[in-house]
Amino acid sequence: MSLRQLKGRGSRQGRRNQGQGRGQGGGAGPGGNCVCPACGHKIPHRPGIPCNQISCPQCGAPMIRE
Repeated sequence: MSLRQLKGRGSRQGRRNQGQGRGQGGGAGPGGNCVCPACGHKIPHRPGIPCNQISCPQCGAPMIRE
């Protein structure tokens, strides 16, 4: 093989066994609380419902996960 034929080979070498992985982290789990960033009111987190889709019952702001 000439130098021209060898050029460009091996560009993917070393990545053979890396794969895609399974992503980073995940949800925070089923427990915990949703807390209002505006007034501090806390309610228990309900599985299957993201905290940011729940409005604070006291002031109406979107809740965040504690």
